[in-house]
Amino acid sequence: MLHYKFYRANQSTKHLLVMLHGFISDHQAFDNHIKIMKKNVNIVTIDLPGHGVDESPFDKEWDFPFINQQLDETLEVFKGYQLFLHGYSMGGRIALYHAIHGNTKLTGLVLESTSPGIEDKTAQIERQQVDNARAKVLEIAGLEVFVNDWEKLPLFYTQYDLDKATKVSIRNMRMRQNAPRLAKALRDYGTGKMPNLWSELSQIQIPTCIIVGTLDGKFCEIAQKMVSIIPQTELFEIAQSGHTVHVEVMAEFDRIVLGFIQKEEQND
Repeated sequence: MLHYKFYRANQSTKHLLVMLHGFISDHQAFDNHIKIMKKNVNIVTIDLPGHGVDESPFDKEWDFPFINQQLDETLEVFKGYQLFLHGYSMGGRIALYHAIHGNTKLTGLVLESTSPGIEDKTAQIERQQVDNARAKVLEIAGLEVFVNDWEKLPLFYTQYDLDKATKVSIRNMRMRQNAPRLAKALRDYGTGKMPNLWSELSQIQIPTCIIVGTLDGKFCEIAQKMVSIIPQTELFEIAQSGHTVHVEVMAEFDRIVLGFIQKEEQND
């Protein structure tokens, strides 16, 4: 079972939003959203393997089937609720895999800035090599050097304009992670190790909400392609936002996610 934190809604509702964070982050990534969202919906935030206070055994491989089983066990606790599974980036890859291969009955799926995997086998192997190289940096140079390099990735250039307090909060969250466990996470379930799910996307038969920033060109293309395959999908392309939509335009993110859940409530 994965470490989680439960927030009860201010009003009576059976709807539960499960939120999965991205790489080098943890369950506290969504703290700024809890106050607004729990007015309408119950919330669970989870630490994925190698992040936060997760205690997944180091001697086991944290591959997608392992995480899928752990997530099934965790969500079994909340089987009395109608579950909406959200995942950002790395968490979105886990959410996609779980929506297809998990045993949990889901009411809806929210995917933020994520991908169903790499289709080209050569490109997938190359990405595994990149993930392994980054894992070595974590182990040899340490967390601070890795975080300094991570923050300079083009993927996160839109975070440069965030207010100082937000940037400090994000860096502090990154710096409180554990380098060896992050390295294992990269090797075991990094982007390069994710199974190619493109051919399985049509199996997702629940309402799906895809959120992406218009400044995040690569993931905009991926999102548009996913929308053409997943049967019941809504796509929200957020202007003036990059990869971390839930950080860069918090109020808009909350509005979209709560609106999606409330829409399904009306359809119950």
